[in-house]
Amino acid sequence: MKLGLFASALLLAIPATVSAAATRRVKINGEVFVDANSGETLLLTGVSGDTFCQDDTGEDCAATGTCHTCSTFNQADIDNIKSMGWTTIRLGVTWAGAQPRDEGKLDADFVARLHDILDLTDANGIHVILDNHGDMVTSAGCGNGVPVWFAQKAAPDLIGKPLTTALPYSLFVNVKDVGGYDHCGDNEDMWAEHAGDPNYNLLNQCCIAMNGPNPAGLGYTRIAQETMTHMVKEGPGRDDFVRYWKLLADEVKDHPSAFAFELMNEPMTIHRKQMFDCWKETAEEIIKIVPDASISLADVGEGAVYPSWLGKWAPDLDISSDTSNWIKDSENVFYAWHYYGQPSDPKDAVKNVQALGKSWNVPTMLTEFMDCGAMAAAEEAKIGWNYWHYSAYCNHGADSDHYFANKTEADFGACILGWGGGNSQKTCD
Repeated sequence: MKLGLFASALLLAIPATVSAAATRRVKINGEVFVDANSGETLLLTGVSGDTFCQDDTGEDCAATGTCHTCSTFNQADIDNIKSMGWTTIRLGVTWAGAQPRDEGKLDADFVARLHDILDLTDANGIHVILDNHGDMVTSAGCGNGVPVWFAQKAAPDLIGKPLTTALPYSLFVNVKDVGGYDHCGDNEDMWAEHAGDPNYNLLNQCCIAMNGPNPAGLGYTRIAQETMTHMVKEGPGRDDFVRYWKLLADEVKDHPSAFAFELMNEPMTIHRKQMFDCWKETAEEIIKIVPDASISLADVGEGAVYPSWLGKWAPDLDISSDTSNWIKDSENVFYAWHYYGQPSDPKDAVKNVQALGKSWNVPTMLTEFMDCGAMAAAEEAKIGWNYWHYSAYCNHGADSDHYFANKTEADFGACILGWGGGNSQKTCD
C-alpha cells in the first residue's frame, strides 16, 4: 500500500513507514509446516501450474494451428482443487515474464494477473508456493526462465553464438549430443538469427530444433553456466536476483495465502557454496518484507541427491559454516526437492532429504514429480508434495508459426503459470 501525500509541512517531515505484511496462513515450526492459527501440523498437497479447463495442446494441434488454452485461473479451478482434496498450488512466477526489462519494477500486466490469482486463493483458503520457474536457465541459451537482459550482462560475448560446452561439463553432458544440435551445428549465421530477442528460444531455428524435450545438455552450456555463476556469486548479478525477489515479496505481502517462496526451479550450477550463500542473502531480504515467509533452499537441479560426478568436479561443494549455522537457526527456510528417477527408488530419495531436514532442523517439500511411487513415499514420511503438473494457461491462442513446449505464441515467459497439457485431476489409486 502506498502512503498518501499530506499538505502539512510538519507531516511531510515525518519519515514514511512501510505497512506491515499480512500474517501468512502457513508457517514453519522446526521440521514441519503448521497452521499459523492453530499450530496444527500440515501435510501440504497439490499441483504445479494451474487452470482447470479442457486444454487442447500438443504436437497434433500445433501442426494444424488449433491449440487452445484457458485464459485465466478462476473459481472453477479452486472448486476442482478442493474437490480433489488438495490444499496447495505451486504458482509459476517466471523471472523473464515478471521483470522483462532491467528496471526496478515488475511488469504491470504480470502484477495484475498475480493479484487476481492471489485474491482468489486468499478468499478460498488455498495455500500458494511462488515458484520462480524456468528450465535450462535462459532463453538466450535456448532454455527459459532467466531474462535475456540478465544473460546479456553475464555473457555478452556469447549472445547469438553457437552453443558450446566447456570442461568439466563436456565430459558428461555435451550440447553437441543433444538431439537437433546438428540442425545448425557451428553455423554462426543461423545461431545469430534473433540474437538478443527476449524470445530467442522460440524464434531461433537452432533452439527450436533442440529445446522441445527440455534436454539437460542445454543447462550446462557456456552461456547457461556463465549466467548461473553471475547470478549466484556475490556481486551485481546476485544483486539483480535479490532485487527481483524483493519486488515480488513486496507485491504479495498483503496476500496471506502466498506463504512460500521457491527461489529457483532446478538451479543448474555446481557452485554449491555460492548458491547457498545466494539463497541466504535472498531469504534475508524477503524476511524483511514478509517476516513469516517460508523460503526454499535447493541443491543442484533441485535433486534429492547430488549427481554422481558432483563430488569430483564441484569447486565448492561444502556450504559455508556461516550459512549452515544460519539455516539451523532460521525459522523461515525449507528444503525443496524434485524426483525424476534419481535415485532409482524414491524411498531412498525420501531417506536422504529426511536426514538433511533433521540435520538442519527444516521441513522438506517435494515440489515436483510425476511418479506415483514418489508421492506415496513422501506421504508415508509426512512430506508434502506438488505434482507436475496441473492444466496450464497463457494469454494467447494458436495464431503463431512458432512452437515450443506445447505453446504456440512467441512470447514465452509472459505466462504466469506453467505450460503444456497437464492433468487437472491426477490420482495415484
